[in-house]
Amino acid sequence: MSRRSAAYLRVLSLAVLVLLALGCDRPPPGPVTVTEVVSPAAAGSGQPNLAVGPEGEVILSWLEPTLDGYALKFSSLRADAWSAARTVAEGDNWFVNWADIPSVVQISEDLWAAHWLRYQPDSYFAYDAMLALSTDGGASWQAPLLLHQDGTESEHGFVTLFPQQGGVGAVWLDGRNFIQDGEYLYEDAAGNLLGTGVHYARFSAAGERRESIELDNMACDCCLPDVALASGGPVLVYRDRTTEEVRDIVIRRMADARWQAALPISPDNWVIEGCPINGPAVAADEDTVAVVWFTAAANNPSVRLARSVDAGRSFGEPVEIDTTGSFGHVDVVVIDSGDAVVSWLRSEADGVALVIRRVSSAGLVGDSQTVAFIDIGRPADFPRMVYADQRLVFAWTDFEDAGAVRTAVADITR
Repeated sequence: MSRRSAAYLRVLSLAVLVLLALGCDRPPPGPVTVTEVVSPAAAGSGQPNLAVGPEGEVILSWLEPTLDGYALKFSSLRADAWSAARTVAEGDNWFVNWADIPSVVQISEDLWAAHWLRYQPDSYFAYDAMLALSTDGGASWQAPLLLHQDGTESEHGFVTLFPQQGGVGAVWLDGRNFIQDGEYLYEDAAGNLLGTGVHYARFSAAGERRESIELDNMACDCCLPDVALASGGPVLVYRDRTTEEVRDIVIRRMADARWQAALPISPDNWVIEGCPINGPAVAADEDTVAVVWFTAAANNPSVRLARSVDAGRSFGEPVEIDTTGSFGHVDVVVIDSGDAVVSWLRSEADGVALVIRRVSSAGLVGDSQTVAFIDIGRPADFPRMVYADQRLVFAWTDFEDAGAVRTAVADITR
């Protein structure tokens, strides 16, 4: 090869590298077209949840009022329509709360799991988390069992279910630590502050309890934890709490079948003497893990996103998603390109809006886009968003008239 040819190839290679680098730094594509899908949920429904099965099937679950109480129902998205609604269970003693929502999750083709909340008998505040399994793809459900075993008159909820070692993993918030010698207290005898714990349990496909441990003895009382499956195993994120009332987001990875120590994602040093009812969200695709959360540290409400490229072992500097009128109530997905899409609630001129924003793998933030307006004066809903088959799927509660769960999809193939 001549010197001129070699020099030309070097220049060409450098040009290609520059173009590739520029391509990585391009801002994310513009708005997507959001199309509403007729919801299978009846009037008066609420507390929607979305889950994606191992083969990409999207499951919507929600609560519907009955003559005497409530029913937990679910449906699968088939092309551009939801299947006929099916019922997991119903009861007249359920604890129903806008922030503490039930779920239906596809663990495998045959194994499904569901949870809901039930008041404890003769108690005006305590409630239990109930777990039910199906081994025939959701066609029938086994008798429910208690997610926990402590037997205390306390609160058990904010549950996240996920596939774990051929069975079901569960993480929830647990109030048993407040019970001291049969009394509900905020400090123990030595004056130490008591708090809500983060608990984990694992069940076999037959419903046998294989493991049950406390992961943290003090976390934020009503901020929903979240779990995603990364290349190294499950990663758990939740809002922690210190005795100085710092409530920042931490992550725990499972490695070698054991939960590792909690590590802060990016300390905000948000000090607040009360639960903000704003948990984080996590999504993963192999080594890529994206975590989004709300903070109001220094009285500056904002939504932030941090990304890991080593399955949650470490995170880069957070990216500001929204610092104008944010209420939080976040969700996040990682799409095929490696970009992340964040959803949250924001105050706009026409009311509370469900908003999304795409963030490139290089950390460049695209324009925000309103998905829907929610007819309510203040946030009292946790809209959900999942990604499957190159499209986003949304679910939220519309509070107009009797209220009802609504859903929409958006292709995001670019």
